Amino acid sequence: MKIAIPVIAAIILASGTSAQAAAANDPQQIVAMESAWAKAAVERDAAALNRIVAPDWHGQNHNGKLYDRAAMIHETVAGHEKLTSMNNHDLHVRFLGPDHAVVQGMDDESGVVAGKKVNEVYSWTDVYEKRGGHWVAVASQNTKVK
Repeated sequence: MKIAIPVIAAIILASGTSAQAAAANDPQQIVAMESAWAKAAVERDAAALNRIVAPDWHGQNHNGKLYDRAAMIHETVAGHEKLTSMNNHDLHVRFLGPDHAVVQGMDDESGVVAGKKVNEVYSWTDVYEKRGGHWVAVASQNTKVK
């Protein structure tokens, strides 16, 4: 019993520290990352995308295609679709400890594909990791809603 009490106290303190660290993170940091990502996609800004998305990032697009950062940036910057606007909404950020966050949200996208105007809505999930004090996206998935 005397050994169990310090062990239980250590577990409680450790979980409290983790919860405090997660609570210290500001969800607006992640929301700002998502806004910067949307802006970079519309502006076809490869440098910004390289700052936002980790080198080892992987994603799955609305067609079920798995791709890495290089392929995603190439598709965004030089692909057949040219975005003219991308507006995020309904974002929900959840911290999983001090260095990981999951954000779920939606966006309305307008653009041009093969000379034809398109308007689409997507639901998506992005996973972020804090590396060197900065948040970067490490995984993503999106689904076309309409």
